[in-house]
Amino acid sequence: MNISKKAEYAIRAVITIARHTNNNPLQISEISKKESIPIKFLEQILLNLKNSGVLKSKRGANGGYLLAKTKGDISIGMILEIIDGPFDPVGLHSGNHLSAGLERCFSQVIEIVNGHLNQFTVEDILEIENPKDLLAFEI
Repeated sequence: MNISKKAEYAIRAVITIARHTNNNPLQISEISKKESIPIKFLEQILLNLKNSGVLKSKRGANGGYLLAKTKGDISIGMILEIIDGPFDPVGLHSGNHLSAGLERCFSQVIEIVNGHLNQFTVEDILEIENPKDLLAFEI
């Protein structure tokens, strides 16, 4: 399974915005710099995510982008579907007809992959990056 560069950038941008813990908007230029995403491409991606209700924006000098949903309500599958459309590696949803056995096999693959991606949230990603129960000792 390959995802598009656009979808990868979308996921990285949402994670970067989610990492920005204070409730201030994150500017496009900051996201672009932190994630090495071309600004013109990033503008299109963020607008798409905003129009889909994942992000919200604030205008002005202190403007930028914020999450429109909680970190636990934004799944990786949601972001991928907004950007690339539904996961359908053999075109079952677009009318590709396979033998009954292959259709069943790929239907199950689609169900498994979508199930995993839809239950894996931005909050899960951040928890893996910074586990709360990790003890830190400094000397």
